[in-house]
Amino acid sequence: MRGITVPASVNSILQAADAEWQHWGRSTWDVPAGKTAIVHRDDNPVFARYVLDNYCSVGGGSPPLVDIQDDRYFWSAVGMSAIMKRAGFTKKEFTFAESHSRFIRRFVASRKAKIEDTFWGFRLGEPGGEPQPGDIVAYARGKRMTQKKAHALFDATSSYDSHTDVVVARSGNELQVIGCNVIDSVTRKTLKLGPDGHILDDQHFWFAVLKRRAA
Repeated sequence: MRGITVPASVNSILQAADAEWQHWGRSTWDVPAGKTAIVHRDDNPVFARYVLDNYCSVGGGSPPLVDIQDDRYFWSAVGMSAIMKRAGFTKKEFTFAESHSRFIRRFVASRKAKIEDTFWGFRLGEPGGEPQPGDIVAYARGKRMTQKKAHALFDATSSYDSHTDVVVARSGNELQVIGCNVIDSVTRKTLKLGPDGHILDDQHFWFAVLKRRAA
């Protein structure tokens, strides 16, 4: 047992994600419809500085502002780390990092070993792993990525390229998630759910759901 006491709640996670989304102007991407409405982007020096001061200060890294603006520094993981810190998690309760795979691997390993933790990792499509508000969903990135390779990353023990979003709403066959550095902003995506309650999306290589464990 990790012996953690978790002050963060599903509600605090949703509030933290929404606050960052609001700050960036409420950018949206309806994935099934292919429609985007991006308001503030990281090529604006004011928002690049915000990333450095508020996200990198939590997850790590000290890139030049121009690297943030010109997409040479990927700030999605440090952004997620900042959201989770704002929600009330400590470093012991959530792995603040520059790489999503660090906390994905932690929570997958915790479930496999039946270690009490703040999240447990489920494979995409696995019964009991249907995404709900407060959960984190993950997909793999890479030029030669395939769905088969993405599924295999669930068991990976070393770092890999990936991305995570936090689930903020679920209604009918739709899922709403908020992620950082999505089209150069903090963006709320609309995703489709299949009849089994899992993500149905041919644009991203989804492979894991990190289920919230404590109230």
